Amino acid sequence: MPPVFDKDKCIKCGLCVLDCPGYILALDKDKDEIPHVIGKYKRECWHCGNCRISCPSGAVSYEFPLYTLV
Repeated sequence: MPPVFDKDKCIKCGLCVLDCPGYILALDKDKDEIPHVIGKYKRECWHCGNCRISCPSGAVSYEFPLYTLV
């Protein structure tokens, strides 16, 4: 599962996009968007945590399906 971005916490700094080693995140400040996973790369997330670690506002989280947790 790709990262989930909390639109209320996100300050749109773009650090998560810069720190993603898989280059699967995008941010369009002209359209006033929050960061998001590029559509065709949704299954390419490595779950490395770089985006979550680099986020100064704690807006990034992961939601893992239950079957992966048991």
